[in-house]
Amino acid sequence: MGSLTSGQEQLREHTKDFLSLCKKAVKEVSEGRTTLSNLDALRRKQRSSKVNKPQLKSLYAQAIAEAQRQKTSLLNALNKVSQIHQVEHEMRLALGPRNFRRGVLMSVLQENAKSIPMWVGKSGEKAPPLCGSIPASASTTAQAGDQVAALVPEPDVAATAACNLSEGCILAEVVSYDAERRTYQVEDVDAEEGKVRYTLPRSKVIPLPKWKANPVTNPEAIFSKGTTVFALYPQTTCFYKAVVDEVPLQVHDEYSLYFEDSSYPEGYAPAIRIPQRYVIECRDKDGAGGSRRRSKQPSD
Repeated sequence: MGSLTSGQEQLREHTKDFLSLCKKAVKEVSEGRTTLSNLDALRRKQRSSKVNKPQLKSLYAQAIAEAQRQKTSLLNALNKVSQIHQVEHEMRLALGPRNFRRGVLMSVLQENAKSIPMWVGKSGEKAPPLCGSIPASASTTAQAGDQVAALVPEPDVAATAACNLSEGCILAEVVSYDAERRTYQVEDVDAEEGKVRYTLPRSKVIPLPKWKANPVTNPEAIFSKGTTVFALYPQTTCFYKAVVDEVPLQVHDEYSLYFEDSSYPEGYAPAIRIPQRYVIECRDKDGAGGSRRRSKQPSD
């Protein structure tokens, strides 16, 4: 109970800090707009008169400095959001397991996909591991509470397009990691069927992206058209093999994917939109198998 009370206090403090950061960012954006307006006015004025280079240079320097301050404030706000999410996760652990109705679980997963932050780096900086399509590095260890795609020996999700005939690929949450044995203990997020835990080697666990990639500034972190991927099928907690049809053009855009499905003449179901959060690398390059889907319809 003490950890829950402590979490509530932390949540209040983080929320208060977040609101202050947002107000600061809004104020800085307003100041920046004023500077840009003054800069535009000066440039228009000097088209018909002698250019005052020192004044123009001073306004440009001011605009750049204000833009940097805006960026810092927004990044601090994004970091505060991550801290809030971490505290909320710790509070959920303190409360113990909860059984979501299917419809509620699907809504939570959709909200998780929307709420992951966009990665913002310096000009020309490459996206880091776990940003968009960039996989985890060899040294990366998923932390307790992280969501992952887990290849598990489960008969009712075998014979899928994403996995071989003895495994299913499910959405799971990391419980712990044993560094000596190099194994994860993960828990199926689908609470409707009861909390099921698996002990899996690192090779069977694929961490999900922690950041959205901006297609404009970091196109290298976006899967290209025609790439074979694993993706979370809508209204399910299972990953299946799919082919990229259309890529995101803006940070909030989703992928358009063709999921493998032998019930269609072409071998693929009609294109479906899937958010970056649930589109990951396909490790089973030669994976065969059917495309019988695990039925996961939402219920009220």
